[in-house]
Amino acid sequence: MINPNVNADYVDLLCSLPYLHDPFHRQRPPISAVQFRKRLNMLDFESRQLVEELAGTFYWGRLKLEDTDAELVRKATRIIEELALQDIKEWQMWRMDFRTVIAALRRRKQGLAAPDSKTLWGYGHYVSHIRRNWNHPTFKLESRFPWLPEAKELLESGDSYGLERHLMTTAWNYYSRQQADRPYSFSDVWLYAVKWDLVDRWCCYNADAAKQHFEELVQAGLKQSIEELRAMA
Repeated sequence: MINPNVNADYVDLLCSLPYLHDPFHRQRPPISAVQFRKRLNMLDFESRQLVEELAGTFYWGRLKLEDTDAELVRKATRIIEELALQDIKEWQMWRMDFRTVIAALRRRKQGLAAPDSKTLWGYGHYVSHIRRNWNHPTFKLESRFPWLPEAKELLESGDSYGLERHLMTTAWNYYSRQQADRPYSFSDVWLYAVKWDLVDRWCCYNADAAKQHFEELVQAGLKQSIEELRAMA
């Protein structure tokens, strides 16, 4: 049973971790994945196991390609129902609502009809609401999710980089506003972990996007050079 209260392990770990800055103004996280995992070894076995289990389902980039929507929903349902920490449960419910809305936008963009009540595709407060309002541009949820109209436009325009930045900014802003029910508790550890993941994922995503852009420029340059050589021949 995870101790929700302050203990020496949580205090020592949190005091050892660097401050996390807004990921969209940094080129790399202040602590690497290897270093962060080593710091987590300061926790007891049960706490480390819970961090790993939460990360496997709720980290931004930890979903496996073979994981289906149904499998993710099953995992999330089990974890959230078993969580005794109310603040973390609330954060994870927000994450699943967020993911469910995006999943609905992507399914609809693929031309899929509204899932029937037996299909396990989303989890959270709005699954039935989305199904009932499938043909509305924002599922009648724009007042609940102010970020949704822009996300819809970016998705439909094919701007994957802009969409990822918009979604990650929304998540970062949400988690940055949250506070654990008890300072220096396990909940504070998890809040740091989920924010660290966003920083790490954006830095990786940004690096991949920059690499792709560089390769496109190289290919464009090579094509231009070949055309110039042909013109001179």
